[in-house]
Amino acid sequence: MKNKKIISLIPNLLTSLALLMGLLAIFNLYQFPIDSQNLFSNSKSFWWSCIFIYAAAFLDFVDGKIARLLNQDSEFGMHYDSFSDLISFGLAPSLLAYNVYLFQFEKFGLICCIFYILCVALRLARFNTLDHDEKENYFIGLPSPMAAGLIVSIILISFKFNFTLDVTSPLLLLIIPLSGLLMVGNVIFIKKLPNRNISRFNFLIIISILSLGILTNIEIGSFIFFYFYLFFSFFKYFVFKLKKKSKEIKNS
Repeated sequence: MKNKKIISLIPNLLTSLALLMGLLAIFNLYQFPIDSQNLFSNSKSFWWSCIFIYAAAFLDFVDGKIARLLNQDSEFGMHYDSFSDLISFGLAPSLLAYNVYLFQFEKFGLICCIFYILCVALRLARFNTLDHDEKENYFIGLPSPMAAGLIVSIILISFKFNFTLDVTSPLLLLIIPLSGLLMVGNVIFIKKLPNRNISRFNFLIIISILSLGILTNIEIGSFIFFYFYLFFSFFKYFVFKLKKKSKEIKNS
């Protein structure tokens, strides 16, 4: 009986750790004052905020898998997970982007970040109201961890190659609201990797190699990963739409 109670706590414990990572990403931003004249003097602190958000995304991925594996899915866990996601993938990346880059646009930069947070909240609320069948094989709208990854990977790349504010800020000003719109839109995004013709063992090896590749150079690796996911999902969605149209034409 005790073991069952401990097992039931594991998914929510992982969600709590993901929430902690998101909070650490936020509080880490305020450890050092931002010097707009020499932005990269505190780049290590900002870098760690990005890593905390990535850690939250990893834990968010793991807790759902473990909850299903242990048969510990619950309504409480679903809502708690959404609350954690709002902090880790809504508030944390938008505050990071605003404090490091978009502060120079003043109210416009603030509106941009608030819009993104609202889109994260709407996306999570919609996800919680979907039927099980509607969220089993695909995502309707861009998942919030992937949206956060699109923002954070740009910040990490800018630190890696010492991009100036003039380069990165306008790019984030475009990516942040676009990510928000993709979250609340009806574009279908990939949930499961196509592994029909690959054995589980070989699939595990491929995933391990990809993970090692990303971790070896996390700035470049994560950028490739998140934007490949975005464009590959778009490609799959448009192929799906074309097939659907061709079927409708044949049946008419």
